[in-house]
Amino acid sequence: MKTKINLILFIGLILLIGCNYSREKENIERKEIAVLKYVTHPALDELENAYVNRLDSLLKTSDSLKGYYIKKYNANASSTSANTIAKSFEHKNIVLILTIGTPAAIEVANINSDIFHLYGAVADPLGAKIIPSKRSTGIQNSGESIIREALVFIKTTFGQQVKIGTIYNPKEQNSIYVQGLIKKIGLELGLSIKQVTTESTSQLNGITNSLCSEVDVIYSANDNTVNSGVTTITSVTSQYKKPFIIGDLSTLKDGALFAIGLKYSTMGNELADMSYRVILENSIQSFPPQRPPKAEIWINEKVRKELGFNLSDSIKVKFKIKMN
Repeated sequence: MKTKINLILFIGLILLIGCNYSREKENIERKEIAVLKYVTHPALDELENAYVNRLDSLLKTSDSLKGYYIKKYNANASSTSANTIAKSFEHKNIVLILTIGTPAAIEVANINSDIFHLYGAVADPLGAKIIPSKRSTGIQNSGESIIREALVFIKTTFGQQVKIGTIYNPKEQNSIYVQGLIKKIGLELGLSIKQVTTESTSQLNGITNSLCSEVDVIYSANDNTVNSGVTTITSVTSQYKKPFIIGDLSTLKDGALFAIGLKYSTMGNELADMSYRVILENSIQSFPPQRPPKAEIWINEKVRKELGFNLSDSIKVKFKIKMN
């Protein structure tokens, strides 16, 4: 009889603990951290994955953030979709939004909200009117220092008389900003630069064919249309034996000779650290907008051999060239 009573008491205790645990779980308020990416692209995916993995691990270290979770959204290269998703954030229990790509950042910056907003993969946050802001901050992915380093490298590697061609979409705000820098710095360095526009990847084949007959090198610093059609461009430049240089490290493998740009996984980790501290401090005051970090220069050895291009040891050392 005594054993039965003890068993009943034990079961009752377990049930009581279980009920209390369930109530505790119910009392934990669920709060969302939204990640809005403008388009699927290797570099942007790299940033997103690094950010989500890093922030998720940080959230697990804090008891006070148990109810916080990360949810990913993709505008699929549609400004209309980005706008719709951004507006939906106003009606959700969201504490922070990370935007990846300029169009996504613009839409979130324009909503009527006090939700903290961090951006990545944005070339010109000031020109895009994302900053100054009481709730927005982040890290640029392009700037004068990167463009200058790229053009100085091209001039040093290919000579003062090199003719440079560049392709961009005039409807992309980030590209307008970058092309302005290319024109300005190119003039300062005494370089010959031909800037050609395109609004669709379907035009890239014809434009690249035409450009290859006029220039020595084609350079694309930061353009989503060009990045989406890299293989189209490199299929043409390889026929003409013309070097193609791109500002996206993740697409070097698609046939460019050099890539001069940033490691997006590093940017993702840094944005995750910023986000974690912003959430804990409930403020972005300690986190002013950051300029882009120093660019890396990588060479595609396979393409170098195909082009029969030789790079001197002195240039390798001076610009700290990394081999792919």
